[in-house]
Amino acid sequence: MTKQSAEAIVAAGGAPLLEISVGDQLRRQASAHAERPALTWARDGDPGLIVTLTYHRLLLAAEATAARILQMASHGDRVAVWTANSPQAVIVEYASALAGTVLAPFNPAWTDEETEHALSLVAPRILFVASDVRGTDLRGRARNLADAHACAVIDMADVPTEPSGPAEFDAPEVAAADAFLIQFTSGTTGRAKGATLSHRAALNAGHIRACTVGADASDVWLNPIPLCHVGGSVVILLAAMATGGNYVVMPRFDPVGQYAMMRATGATRTGGVPTMFHALLNTPGGEELLGRVRSIGLGGTNVPPSLVARLQELGATVSAAFAQSECPMITQSDPAGDAAHVCTTAGVVVPHTELRILDRYGTVLGSGEVGEVCVRSPLVMDGYWQMPEATAEVIDAEGLLHTGDLGSLDAAGVLRIHGRVREVIIRGGENVYPSEVENVLHKHPGVDAVAVLGVPDQRWGQEVAAVVKTATTPPPSVTDLIEHARRSVSHFKVPRHWRFVDDMPLTSSGKIRKNDLSALFAGHDS
Repeated sequence: MTKQSAEAIVAAGGAPLLEISVGDQLRRQASAHAERPALTWARDGDPGLIVTLTYHRLLLAAEATAARILQMASHGDRVAVWTANSPQAVIVEYASALAGTVLAPFNPAWTDEETEHALSLVAPRILFVASDVRGTDLRGRARNLADAHACAVIDMADVPTEPSGPAEFDAPEVAAADAFLIQFTSGTTGRAKGATLSHRAALNAGHIRACTVGADASDVWLNPIPLCHVGGSVVILLAAMATGGNYVVMPRFDPVGQYAMMRATGATRTGGVPTMFHALLNTPGGEELLGRVRSIGLGGTNVPPSLVARLQELGATVSAAFAQSECPMITQSDPAGDAAHVCTTAGVVVPHTELRILDRYGTVLGSGEVGEVCVRSPLVMDGYWQMPEATAEVIDAEGLLHTGDLGSLDAAGVLRIHGRVREVIIRGGENVYPSEVENVLHKHPGVDAVAVLGVPDQRWGQEVAAVVKTATTPPPSVTDLIEHARRSVSHFKVPRHWRFVDDMPLTSSGKIRKNDLSALFAGHDS
């Protein structure tokens, strides 16, 4: 599948790239396969009330909303979405593609402070809003925040899922190279950045993902991953559409609900992070259903070999991908590989992709040597939205994306990940950047110094931990610090494990030696 040169691993073969926009690919499917199932969900959350739109009906729904978008926005303007997964969110994604606007999915778990930053950064003309994954209404907060940004707010309940007929609107020409989606990620500064993906990058990430697992039009893709994550909005959703499959909406991950939807829809493909599959396997009746699917995609964090082995024993095909918001597909494990291959490697580079392992001086390293994983691909982002300096830090003059991950390649071109150049904690598939949490905790008057790090966790893969040097007597309590953090960062970023120290171990330059702090969390006693 790959070949080794003196400078890089380059993918060999693969289907040609789709050189059209996401909207044009949807039109193509609606024209060629009008009555094929395209989008399925449970009305009112009841798996006994299944609703399915054909590709023809899905296109009509997307065109109706595109017409409304173009009454308030123009080609290149941003359209934000702040909600849990829903059929309306899928329709808005396709509508934005048809309208030539740029979709900006907001995480429904964000605080007002985080959402305000995203609004300021991308300046959307429209914000579509509903409720978060817990059912909490976001509409009031959205209106309060949007007022200061000349941003119209549209209730997701007003997005038609079954329009009566074709919509009349002047659809703009949208090129494959045009911006399609701004995927929020974070960096070492702790401020959210918007990785901007073109139609070409997003559509082909989904298409390549589908091709690597042998998917086709007969597949039913059930997605419990949030659509505010690139794994949901790009890799799974567009994998289904690119190959003419049926996409099943899950409002949130719920083992019992997922099994009910798998039965009701005949799901053949699903994916998620290891946490989800631990829960699925521990739910009665799940083993039979998971054994029926054609493939299970794992990602987001370290994958335990015992989990993969158990899924494979059921007859499931399991694979893992290495990717990031800045490039949604980089490598893919062999779907026929054993548990050791899936868990201890990141697989091989996907088609149309070049991968290099570089040392700190930019020298290409040889087989088995550890350095930074760098990639050149049509799937790489155009850059961080309105952040040219941050973009230049990760995309070099040769067009190589520096992923911030440490890896090595063996003689067969198989990638192994060894750690991270940029600090990041991956908790249940959510990226948590220590500097962001540290900046928040530093604002507490009782904190003199703080270090946030990830510690292993059987359920979440990693959990957030904090080491604090206090500044006051009496010192702040753990409860005080948790409440302080909750006011500024999402719940999954709040540390679950805490330690208090008299002094921090420092390097000669005065930086905290976080590696020396990991031993404080042996056993994870809070």
